[in-house]
This record gives sequence, C-alpha cells and structure tokens, in this order.
Amino acid sequence: MSEQLKNPERQRMGISHFVSRAAELHPDRVAIDDLLNRRTLNYVELDARINRLGRALIRQGVRRGDMVASMLRNEHALVETVFACARIGAIVAPLNVRLIAGEVAEYLNDHGCRTALADTEFADRFEDTGVEFRISFGDVTPSGWEDYESLLAAEDPASLPAVTSLDDPYRLVMTGGTTGKSKGVLHSQGGSVITVLADVAEYGIGRGWQTLTILPGYHVAGMEWGMFTIFARAGTVVFPASSSFDPVAYLDEVRTRGIEYLPLVPAVINPLYDAWDGVPLEAPRTVVTTAAPTPLALRRKLAELFPAADIFAAAGLSESLNLATQGPGEFLDQPAAIGEPHLDTRVLILDDDDRSVARGMPGNIAMRNFNTALGYHRNPEAAAVTWRPRQGDPEGLHWCFTGDIGAMDAEGRITLLDRSKDVVKTGGESVPSVEVETTYIGHPHIRDCAAIGVEDERWGEAILLVAVPEADAPDDSELAVLLFSWGREEMSAFKVPKKIAFVDELPRSHFGKVLKRELRDRDFHRVFDAPSGKSSA
Repeated sequence: MSEQLKNPERQRMGISHFVSRAAELHPDRVAIDDLLNRRTLNYVELDARINRLGRALIRQGVRRGDMVASMLRNEHALVETVFACARIGAIVAPLNVRLIAGEVAEYLNDHGCRTALADTEFADRFEDTGVEFRISFGDVTPSGWEDYESLLAAEDPASLPAVTSLDDPYRLVMTGGTTGKSKGVLHSQGGSVITVLADVAEYGIGRGWQTLTILPGYHVAGMEWGMFTIFARAGTVVFPASSSFDPVAYLDEVRTRGIEYLPLVPAVINPLYDAWDGVPLEAPRTVVTTAAPTPLALRRKLAELFPAADIFAAAGLSESLNLATQGPGEFLDQPAAIGEPHLDTRVLILDDDDRSVARGMPGNIAMRNFNTALGYHRNPEAAAVTWRPRQGDPEGLHWCFTGDIGAMDAEGRITLLDRSKDVVKTGGESVPSVEVETTYIGHPHIRDCAAIGVEDERWGEAILLVAVPEADAPDDSELAVLLFSWGREEMSAFKVPKKIAFVDELPRSHFGKVLKRELRDRDFHRVFDAPSGKSSA
C-alpha cells in the first residue's frame, strides 16, 4: 500500500461509549436504580463515578492489560467496575459469587490478578490469593482493604483520556463450569459493542426502556443482554432489592414500574407462574429466555404471563456470545428449535471432517461472529481445540467449535440436539439427552428433569432420567411406573430411560444450566429400574 489509508485514531473507543453518549444526551435520566443498595444514579452521575474509579485504579498501579478481579452482586458497583476497567485499558475478571475461597484463589492465581474489588461479605474468599491491592464495597471495610466510596470521593470526575481501541481486550469471563474447571475467556471491546448493537436490533429494544435484570451480572449474558443493551438505548437498569430471586417482588416491580424488557432464564418461569395472580402483565414489550432450552410447557406459561410481549428464545455461549435467536412468530410453534443465527453470527453444521452436512442432518455446530473471543487466557491448548481453521476452508478463518450437535432446516433455523458429550450411546444407538428431557418435561407430574448416561453391564451405557416431581405427584413408585409407560408411548423404545431417579431439585450453575457432571457423580436414594418400576435403591 503506497499511502496510509488507515486511521488508528478512529478505532479509539470501547464499550463505555454507551454510557458516555447517554450522559451527554440524557444527563438527568436514571441509569441505575439499585434497590439492593438503595441507590439511584442518573447518567451523568454514573459516568462521573466510572471516571473516579478509573483514576483510583490507575493511582494504585493498575495499567493497561492488567487483570482486575471483581466479586459483586447485581449492583451499581459492578457496572462501575466493568466500565472503569474498560476505560483505562485494564481487563475486568468478574467472579461467580458462589465460588468458595479455594476456587477464587486458584482462578486468580491462574490468571495473574493482582487487584480485587469485592463486596465486603466476600472479602474472606480472597485470603489465600496473590492479590496485592484490595477494594471493599460495603458498609464495613475489612482489615487490609481500601474503602470503595472513599477512593472514589478522592478522585476527579472529569472524563478520562481515551486510550483503548476496539480490538483491545477488556473482560475475562469464566466459562459456565458445566464440564469441569472453568477457563477464562477474553473478550474485546469492539466485539461487545457490535454484540450489543445486534441485540438491540434483534430484540427491538426501544429508547429509554427499563429492565429488571436478574441475569447474573458477572456473566456475559447478564452484561450484554441484561444491562448493556439498555445502556445503549439510554434506558434504566433496575437491580432487585434481594440477592435471592423473589418471584412475588419481581412481578410487583414489573407491574408497578411498567418494565418493558425482561431477560430471563427457564429456571425462574415456574416460580413466576406459581406466584402470578392470573392478571396478565401488559407492560413488557420484549421477553428473552436464554441459558438453557425452554420446553413448550414453560413457553406457554410465559405467553400467559406476558401476552403483549414479543417473546424470544436466545442461545449463546461464553466463547462467542450470540449463537441464534428465535423470534416471536416461532416461539410457540417450534419449541425444539433455537431460531436462525443471530444478526452478527455465521453458523455452519459440519461432519467430523469439517464438511457441511445437508440441511436437516445433524452435525457439529461451528460459529463465527464479531464477538468471537480472543481466546482462553493462558490456555493455548484448550483454545486451539475451540477456535481453529476449518479443514479445506478457502477463507482460512478460525471458527468457534461449540461442542454442540445440531441441525439446520431449509429456512436456516437451528435445532440444538445436544452437547456432543451428552449424547447417550446405549445398545448401539445414539440418543440425544435433550430429546428425552423434552419428552418428559411435558408430563403433568414432572416439574424439572435431566437425562444422563450411566454405566450399564448390558447396554454399555443406560439412560437415567433424574426428575423433580410436582408437589401433587403420586408417590415415587407409582410415578416411576407412570413415567416408564409415558416414555414407551412417546418415544422409540431404545430412547426410554432404563432408570428413573427422583430428587427435590437439580444442581444448576450460576446461570441456570443443569450441572450434569454432578448428577453423574451422585448416588441416588430414590431410583427405580424399568420396566416394573421396582426400586433398586
């Protein structure tokens, strides 16, 4: 190239652009109503606090590319921390608030975090870490920690110099942990910017809308879908008053405030429906259910609760965020599908040799989008498996191989058949666990369920259904007989579980996904064998 046609200065921006813009356009509009901490911030106040925290971090020696760990609930300090790190070029590493001290130490030491910002109640979980500078958010400041509000009060609220570019990393997120030890996924500023804009377009999020967000803010969906989309429209993010999900309070806030946008996970739909007074909530305009498949029974309940809303089913993953979105027109008619690839995403269904399979045929899901992660931090071996070139690809691009098995129909709609590791191979047949789960969740006496493979002398691997009965269900032995019979009526014989175990609840990750690895390791006390329903406990 004989002349310089690129202009690096034009790339000098990042994810905090949305807050800066809103502060300039709507300085007095409420940005955050934090009911947990009883604090309301308008956009100019939020912008100033982000600048103050950024300067406080710089004063303590945080530099571009440094990792800053955070352990905060859905509260204003989490938002300020994420955007402050983004503005100064540091990388925020949000931690699952359920982690124990040993897990915190292992993760922070693995990723070289030397600065931590945490709720006071979580301070003891950082005792065995290599963290050198500690900031405590709360009424009491533990020994060895700096007080969050005091640090902010000592700094200048003026705008910070723009030092980051769109391709700079700004966030290290933990993988869901459903398959073992969590990895750290690096995301870029520009990738998240485009993801947010694509979400706004897909979900039709309007200017000035409100959301009541219960998606965990330390997760990518809790940020992008739960908060950033609203900040991009200069709207209001409401954080619930309790750190535990309260369906009665949730419905009351939605109705009283006229909340327009509700991102949810399937695990809260039954509690919401049970707490509902039967009067439809007309204010919500967009409802998005994500994190796990949403069975038809739960979809129908959402439609009853929010009859005026456009209801979407969204699928994604930490490694590349948006995968697919199913629009309102298909939500009830095609409950097995997850929709077509999201606006910012390309998806291919491939065989084991990386060749595209015919429409309707199952294969490995590979995807590429604008927020395909930069990689796994300090784990190049795992990164090389997840992101790699496709054999014979003339473009030479690295695709994200999700580990999911799916099919794409003639209209481009994707059906997620299973995780590759969750296909049960029994008696020479391959059975997607999600197919078994979808069948049994439709039974009137089943509230929740998961299907896994267990070792079996006869079948090699047998299907075990782990079910949570409804409160009015028959006793275990009678229910087991009914469920085996139900399965034989609804599915091919080889897909019917060979065992059924009953539990009070399923173990789930911080984002509502069933932890099947825990189920595989568990000894069940209420387990029954087919076909008689006789207990094997």
